[in-house]
Amino acid sequence: MVYPTNPPLTKGRSSGLIWELAVVTVALLIVSHALFAFRNVAWIGQTISAIVAVMFLYVPVFVLWRRKRPVDFLDRDVRSFFKSCLVFLIAAVVVFPPFLAAAHFWQIMVFKKTAFHAASFPNIGNAMLFQLLLIALPEEFYFRGYFQSTIDIVCKKRIRFLGIDVGWGFLVTAAVFAVAHTIVAYQWWHFSIFFPALLFGYLRLRTGSITAPVLFHVASNVLMDWFARSYS
Repeated sequence: MVYPTNPPLTKGRSSGLIWELAVVTVALLIVSHALFAFRNVAWIGQTISAIVAVMFLYVPVFVLWRRKRPVDFLDRDVRSFFKSCLVFLIAAVVVFPPFLAAAHFWQIMVFKKTAFHAASFPNIGNAMLFQLLLIALPEEFYFRGYFQSTIDIVCKKRIRFLGIDVGWGFLVTAAVFAVAHTIVAYQWWHFSIFFPALLFGYLRLRTGSITAPVLFHVASNVLMDWFARSYS
């Protein structure tokens, strides 16, 4: 599908994009919250992850198609894909070891866990596939792809940070991402989602696509599930 070049950003178009983001995001969160509230209904409980995943993938695609804007946050070719994978691996090597060391002391000192015993993970393949298809890909497609890209169209101001130019989309998306989790299903620790969301946003800007944040999102969720089960 060929899209026309986006017209110059006027004040009216800027306001329209903000309203578009607000309406689409609020609508998705309301439906997601309602589904979660009725998760005890058999068919909803069995399909809620798939329903939410489809919404967060196809609603932004439909909106972008209707607005004649490109889906420009996917890898353009195989070379770009492998570059994104490499960036993910570098980020994982840099971030995960110190994070796990800090998380270990948090478990011992705050949650008063006694010791670390590596938990088994017999279904790691299924867990990774679930995280990829039903959690990481839909969330990153919507938030780092559609949402962050749209905010950056509106807010042109940039600052240099760790070798890339970041704008308001970087911060606003991370904040909305954390709040969205609380709206769907409240947990006291949801504020902390803001910090990995910053990294997801950075990876999106560093590579120009959502591949690296999707992979890091999958790795983070699977790793933390195993890590949390490894303490008694």
